[in-house]
Amino acid sequence: MSVKFSGLDRQSKLDKLTSEEFDILVIGGGITGAGIALDAATRGMKVAVVEMQDFAGGTSSRSTKLVHGGLRYLKQLQIGVVAEVGRERAIVYENGPHVTTPEWMLLPFHKGGTFGSFTTSIGLRVYDFLAQVKKRRTSYYVITF
Repeated sequence: MSVKFSGLDRQSKLDKLTSEEFDILVIGGGITGAGIALDAATRGMKVAVVEMQDFAGGTSSRSTKLVHGGLRYLKQLQIGVVAEVGRERAIVYENGPHVTTPEWMLLPFHKGGTFGSFTTSIGLRVYDFLAQVKKRRTSYYVITF
C-alpha cells in the first residue's frame, strides 16, 4: 500500500484516523515507533502511526548510525541479553542489507586496564558465538606495544 507523506494531505489523514479502525496506533515515528509499526504490519495488523514532526525527522541528528552489538552486556555476564541483541542485529541486517554495512571497530586496551589481550580475545570469541556472528564478520584483535 502506497502512502503519501505530505502536509497537503493532513486533514484527510486525520479524518481517516477518526473514521477507520486500526489494530494498533503507534505514537512516535522515530526508530522505535517505526520498528514497532513494521513488526505489527508484518504480523498482519492494520497500523496507524502518528508523529508530531516529520517521520524520523530527529533520528539522524541524534544517532550514531551504528547497530548496537551488545558487547558491554558480556562484561556484565548478561549472556541471554548478548544472544538476544545478536539475533535482533541479524534481523536488521536481513531486513535492510542495502542500508547496513559492517564496519571495523577498534577496541583499545592497555596495560593496567580492565582486560588484557588474552581476556579480550576470549571475550570477543564468546561474544561472536553468543551473538551468532557469521564467520566472515568475526572479531579480531591486534597486539601493539
